[in-house]
Amino acid sequence: MMKIIDIPMPPGCRYMSDYDKLINGLLPIDGKFILNKTLTGCGGTSLFLNSVLMVVIISPRIQVLKNKHKQYPDSFLFHIPQCDDRQSVIKQKMEDLNSYLHLHYGLIPFGQQPPPPAKILVTLDSVGKVFSVLESCSIIDKFFFVVDEFQCLMGDATFKGTVDMNFLVNIDNRARRICYLSATPIPEKYLDYIPQLANLPYYKLQWDSAVIEEPTLKKRKMRNGENAVKLCTELIQKYRNNGYFERKIIQGNVVYSREACIFLNEVKSIIRIIEKNNLLPEEVTILCSESKSSELPKGFTIGGLCTDRNNPINKTFTFCTKASFEGVDFYSTNASTYIFIDGGKEWLSLDVAIDLSQILGRQRLDCNPFRHDATLYYKTVPNPVTEVEFRQKQSEMEQTTKERLDMYDASQEKSKKWLVDLHLKILPEEKFVSDYVDVIQENGQSTLGFNYLVMAAKWNQWYQRRYYYSNSHQLISGIQSALGIGRKPVEVRDFESWYNNASDKDKLAGYADFRNKFPQYDEWIFQNPFIDLRFHQWYATLGYSTLKRVNFKEDKVINIYNEYCVQDLIKTACINAFEVGKIYSLKDVKNMLQQIYDYAGFSGKTAKATDLGKYLCSQKVQRTDGQGNRLWYIEILG
Repeated sequence: MMKIIDIPMPPGCRYMSDYDKLINGLLPIDGKFILNKTLTGCGGTSLFLNSVLMVVIISPRIQVLKNKHKQYPDSFLFHIPQCDDRQSVIKQKMEDLNSYLHLHYGLIPFGQQPPPPAKILVTLDSVGKVFSVLESCSIIDKFFFVVDEFQCLMGDATFKGTVDMNFLVNIDNRARRICYLSATPIPEKYLDYIPQLANLPYYKLQWDSAVIEEPTLKKRKMRNGENAVKLCTELIQKYRNNGYFERKIIQGNVVYSREACIFLNEVKSIIRIIEKNNLLPEEVTILCSESKSSELPKGFTIGGLCTDRNNPINKTFTFCTKASFEGVDFYSTNASTYIFIDGGKEWLSLDVAIDLSQILGRQRLDCNPFRHDATLYYKTVPNPVTEVEFRQKQSEMEQTTKERLDMYDASQEKSKKWLVDLHLKILPEEKFVSDYVDVIQENGQSTLGFNYLVMAAKWNQWYQRRYYYSNSHQLISGIQSALGIGRKPVEVRDFESWYNNASDKDKLAGYADFRNKFPQYDEWIFQNPFIDLRFHQWYATLGYSTLKRVNFKEDKVINIYNEYCVQDLIKTACINAFEVGKIYSLKDVKNMLQQIYDYAGFSGKTAKATDLGKYLCSQKVQRTDGQGNRLWYIEILG
């Protein structure tokens, strides 16, 4: 088992940059190591970008690098966009990097202030070009390489395993100082499978529990016939009707969420949602792979996420796919989060141990009262592949891989070249079906090797589907474990779980009983956006005993509450309508009072003459009418 070295963070510390000892003695920055920062949004990348080190930040997500480049304009973004004359653009970009390095590392004339240390931002697909430039300048060993969000290497391996494995081999062979950084690293049980990561020192930050907030999740199983498109349509309609997505009470004030970040793993679902709901480009931000750009409806583009944390201005709907959200900073003062996962389709499921923590860490602004809340829509489907079947299949693939690589190693050089060329012609969907043989780049040469990264990814994918997505209870338990849920009082957690699954007719009674039994947990309840806000108002205004007296029937509670809320308005109207000292017939009182009820919006309430005593000092008296009949009247007293 890999040895984990814990680093306790100082009490109250929330950001890595607040603890200068991390890169000044605690972390082995002169070698290679894994750093599990354990907390998203704690400024891991910023720690190195703000340091005196010359740094190369490597990310699997270009959107992250674009955002960081805006925040650090003196950095060099090595990115080659889609274009026709790609080789010419690559050559020019490498020359630009050379000039940047000369400025930031060249000889400084006497008396001039030295420039800040070089900071390079690059995707793992292009990092080889950066290596070449640094090596040509003989300064590669001067640089510290940060592989940011390195858990994506395994997450992406099932569809771009060759690129990711070659990246690992390449950086391990050419770079001397590397930090593999993540808040949700590749689980330790899989690291031993990957030679480049297996024996590295593993550091884990331990944060003060006071700075960690437990997420509030509303977990909702998708019913038959429900999918992301249908549920998002309901969500959009709710917003259009109400003007908000969620609301809660913070320090006695009602706050509203008017932005939504929606995570789903199919671009075609995003397109269907846009078309079905007639969403406009000015309403929608889309974060997905740049390769999907041509598939979007006319007028819609990829990217455009707000990067100004001091004045965030966002569109109403932000749609994100798995290929885009890791490491991205979302700056919003009020956005809610909605997550869709479907265990019935591999590409629509998420890695419970990795992806969910990443998603819930995207909202970076502490002023967003909904940053730790999320609605999770999920679907589970039994996995038809048993553990025995899977292990047997993997054993066969490993044995086949070994036999084929032994044959390759024993071949003549000419035959080796032929085997590499033959393997390069295999279609992507036909790779890693019967073995893990892949074309690996070593010392600038193509050779056949074992793609350990894909093997680990296959194991993890099966584990996720077998132990999480085959059973709703196991999925929820896995989520709670992965997110470290356990800091919230157990009574609150149990109640929230019950509430999210209770029938509508039972919710008010359960809510009132909990508030009556555990008043010390009121603040926890107020800050849950998934509890009907009316319940808070009814309980505060009418009290437990009144709610219980009407057996928690909502229609009766509404009537009593409405009457209470309009009392002052009705009383004022009565003072203006009825004259002191004057007597009124019961019929006149009833009619006048009914008009006041209707004016006050006291809907459904039928006036009675005797109701007037609730609002004015009055008495019932008898008088003789013109025909000598004794009738009852109401006299208004002073």
